[in-house]
Amino acid sequence: MNESMKEDTVLKSSSKYSKMPIEKDISRYNYSDILTLILTFVLLSIFLFSVFYIMFVAKNKGYQQIDLHPNNQNTNQPPANAQQNQNVNVNLCDIGDNEKCLTCNQKECGSCNLGYKLDKGKCIIDHTMRLTYETKNRNEFIDIINEDYVQFIDTLIIDKQKINPTYKYIFPDIGEHVVTILLNTNELNSMRMMFHNIKNLISVSFTPIFSNYNIINMKGMFSNCINLKSIEFASPIPKNIKDFSFMFDNCKSLASINLNNFNTTNALDISYMFSKCSSLTSIELKSFNTNNVVDMGGLFYECSSLSSIDFGQFSTKKVQNMIYMFSGCSSLNSINFNSYETNNVQDMSYMFKDCSKLLSLDLSKFNVKNVTNMNGMFMGCNSLTSLNINNFDITNLKYANKVFEGCKNLTKEITSSPKFIELNSTQSKLDEKEEPKEKLKEKKNKKKKN
Repeated sequence: MNESMKEDTVLKSSSKYSKMPIEKDISRYNYSDILTLILTFVLLSIFLFSVFYIMFVAKNKGYQQIDLHPNNQNTNQPPANAQQNQNVNVNLCDIGDNEKCLTCNQKECGSCNLGYKLDKGKCIIDHTMRLTYETKNRNEFIDIINEDYVQFIDTLIIDKQKINPTYKYIFPDIGEHVVTILLNTNELNSMRMMFHNIKNLISVSFTPIFSNYNIINMKGMFSNCINLKSIEFASPIPKNIKDFSFMFDNCKSLASINLNNFNTTNALDISYMFSKCSSLTSIELKSFNTNNVVDMGGLFYECSSLSSIDFGQFSTKKVQNMIYMFSGCSSLNSINFNSYETNNVQDMSYMFKDCSKLLSLDLSKFNVKNVTNMNGMFMGCNSLTSLNINNFDITNLKYANKVFEGCKNLTKEITSSPKFIELNSTQSKLDEKEEPKEKLKEKKNKKKKN
């Protein structure tokens, strides 16, 4: 057979077999490869199922809340001050920091108790303050907080934008702006004058559990915040605070204050605490423990709209100063002094000055034996028709100038009472220009400064 014939035979044979079906030869595969493929398929299925479960099932299923309150030995129990707020979800997601929330394991996250926030899957103490400021001009440069407190700011978020801690900020738009401040409270022991004179501040909400703070001073904290309309303390404030004086002084837009979470057990000074809160119409002090308070001077000074005060079990047994306490409360019709003890009071000067709507006063339970100053005590009470001071012991009284000046409606029965005559007699013997030594010292100090 020649070469051409051989080639032709080979081509025909290849053409013939190309049309036949090719059978798979399983023997050429390794069994370990087959097992690897099966295992890969199973693992991939498990992974996809897990992702689906987390996204659509676990998200809505809910888990038992995590309570890491440091004061609770039983970690399964919520803190006492979160009895009705256990489902409140306070976490960093709410204030724009999603990065930490995304690293959260769903089962760990759940919902933190009030006063806690989520941080890398765990509930930790929340030191958050949410404030609202109002601007009336574009690119308005306003104070956010007292400059001294910038060092305690861990995170500052303004209108959901995280910025470097500062005490002043330029707000580009007109309107209300939400500011969130996360405080570092490890070294913070005072909130004195924290928001003093910040006139753009219109609302404040404190979410932290204040009992974890070491705060001892809140003097003048919101003083002169003239546009502040709302303050919310979501949990009890620290029990160690000793000074509340001037805390809300001149907050003239503040119509109401919820004081239920105020712990005043160790308070010594609450003088001028609500002074010049001219929009405040009523106030409840049922939760106030004032057993240790020494100074109540000017407590409601010039609260001109205040028509109702609920003292509850208000204690005055250690109080020494009541100067200007109700002075300028021109809307008060009556005051209940059933719980008042005045054994240690030394100064009652101008106590009821310009209480122009006050119709009657029963001070029969007042012990004024230690009182040395009654200057202008009832001055300007031009509607007062009933006044019981029959038990007044004015043995130690030194200053009694203008005690009843302007009390034009006091009846003859009162003005002819022995105690009234005795007071007037004491008043007439004193030089009207004579002033307490403390005031003379103040004048001398002013002259020295000038």
